[in-house]
Amino acid sequence: MLKLLNKAKHYINRKYFKNLKYEFEEFIPNSKGNSKDINELIKVNVKNLTTNLLDIKNFFKKAKVQRITSLKVNKELQERLGILFNNYGSDKTVHGYDVLYAKILKEISPNPTILEIGIGSNNITIPSNMGKKGFPGASLKAFADIYPNAEIFGADIDEQILNNFKNVKMFYLDQNDLKTYNNDMINEKYFDLIIDDGLHMQSANLNTLIFALERLKPGGVLVIEDITISALNTWHITDGLLKDPYKLSLYKCFDNYAVTVELKK
Repeated sequence: MLKLLNKAKHYINRKYFKNLKYEFEEFIPNSKGNSKDINELIKVNVKNLTTNLLDIKNFFKKAKVQRITSLKVNKELQERLGILFNNYGSDKTVHGYDVLYAKILKEISPNPTILEIGIGSNNITIPSNMGKKGFPGASLKAFADIYPNAEIFGADIDEQILNNFKNVKMFYLDQNDLKTYNNDMINEKYFDLIIDDGLHMQSANLNTLIFALERLKPGGVLVIEDITISALNTWHITDGLLKDPYKLSLYKCFDNYAVTVELKK
C-alpha cells in the first residue's frame, strides 16, 4: 500500500505541480527547501551549466569560428554541388553548405563511404520534419550522382521514407537511442563522411559524435549541420574535450553554424 501511495504522490507532483526533480534528477541541489525553491534552483542549475563549463574551457583555450565565405574551395565542384542540391530540392545551398562540402569532398577519398543521418521526413507529426513540400533524400541523390560507385547510406527515424535507390541504402535510426546507430547494414563499416542533418539538438548531435569517433576512417570528417547560436556553447566545450588525432572546427554559415570533426591521418 505504501509503495502504491508513493507512486501516486510521485505522479501527482510531476504531472500537476511540475516538480522538476522528477525529470531532472541530475540537477537537484544537495540542499533542503520547499518544492518551489528547489524548482527554481534546478532551473538555474540547468540554465547555467553550459555557460559555466564554457568559462572554464575558455580559461585554457578559446575556439575560433571561421566564416564559411573565407574558405578556399574548388569552384567547379561547389557549382556542381549547388546545382545538384537545388535540382533535387535540398536546402543545403541556402545555408552555404555547398561551399563546405566542396572543401571536404576534395580532401577525403575520391570514392568515399558516406552516411547521412536525417533524410528529411514529410510526416508533420515527426519532430524536425521538412513539411509536406520537402524532398526526402535530396542531398543523398546529389552525392549519388557525384559518386555513382561509392557506398552511400541514409538513415532516418521515419520508416516510410527508407527507400533504397541507385547506390544508396537506407536504414532506421533514432538519434535519441545510441544503440540504433549500430545497424547491421553498416556493421564494421567505416566512413569518409558522416553528416548529421537530423534532429538538430545537442544531445542527438552528441550521440552522432560518439558514434563517429569510432567509425570515421583516418582523414574522415563528421559534419553537424544547422547549429543555432544558442546551441553553440556546447560545441565550444566539446572542442576542449576532443584530443589529437581529432580536430573540431566551427563555421559561421549564411544563417546558422556548422561543426566538423576530422580524424586526422
